[in-house]
Amino acid sequence: MASITSLHLQHTRELFFAERSRREAIRGSLSTPVAAISFSVFALSTLSVEIDLARWQHFSSAVIMLLAVGAVAALLASAYQVVMSEWLFVYHEPPRLPDLLDGDAAHTADEEEARVRGILASSYAVAYEQYLKGNAISARRRTWALRLILLALLLEAAAFVILPFHRAGF
Repeated sequence: MASITSLHLQHTRELFFAERSRREAIRGSLSTPVAAISFSVFALSTLSVEIDLARWQHFSSAVIMLLAVGAVAALLASAYQVVMSEWLFVYHEPPRLPDLLDGDAAHTADEEEARVRGILASSYAVAYEQYLKGNAISARRRTWALRLILLALLLEAAAFVILPFHRAGF
């Protein structure tokens, strides 16, 4: 078995910290879809005030209502993606120093250093793999959340374009 050098330990530690920083960047970027969801909800509330339910039998009313239902469905799916993106974040840290030291004096200083270095390098490697996988899933879900919000906003925009026809009675 090859011994773990200080270079191995440094490399795995740098990979771990880079992926942990990426996790925090993804987490910080979740504020964009959340803000867009709130904007879209405001637009839907404005649309609901503008539509005349007494004209529900008109074609334009039916189209506006279908677009609004589609926008609500897209918003709910987007909110789900945001929640799942945050839900799947991994929190894994290497062991604490007291957990590494077993207090066994049977080892020489070099053997003890090699053992601790191996445990630390392994811990960083495992944590890096977990962060890498979790970050990939969370980034994908964040992207889907943004796509679904864009769909909701497009559906709302189409409904607002049809609104003057609704008011005219078509």
